Amino acid sequence: MIPLEIGNLAVSHPPDWGLALGVSTARFAASTFTDTFDARTHVRKFTDATLAEWDVSRHQGREDVLAVAWELAANAIQHSLRPPARHRRGEAWLGLARKDGAVVCAVTDPSPSLPQRRPYKLLDESGRGLLVVTRLSTAWGWSLSPSGTKTVWARVPAPTW
Repeated sequence: MIPLEIGNLAVSHPPDWGLALGVSTARFAASTFTDTFDARTHVRKFTDATLAEWDVSRHQGREDVLAVAWELAANAIQHSLRPPARHRRGEAWLGLARKDGAVVCAVTDPSPSLPQRRPYKLLDESGRGLLVVTRLSTAWGWSLSPSGTKTVWARVPAPTW
């Protein structure tokens, strides 16, 4: 069952992201993932199959959507699903919505900890995920639900040709 937080984010930052980004669209897909060895493969295959179903090709931003979906999922895995930070359920959701020349990627995880963009340092081995999201998306943000989960979303251009 898809958590309500994916489709109805009542408490968000900025507060109107669902309406502005078109989450209430007929082209919506969601899948759960956990902290497993094949999580990256699962997220990529799910995202790629969804984009193929929606006829989003390489020149329409497919690779950018794949990168953003994985970065959001990787952040959830690293900061919410792995011990010692493992929260309650130990699973997260990836939601994708296609509307108005863009794909919105949203990841809901069981942690209330907000995303934090760190300053970029050339030799850092990690910590560049939100920098990648910022560069590839036209907007991104987060929301907290009344149940204590967090959703991080990004709007990635994927124009229709």
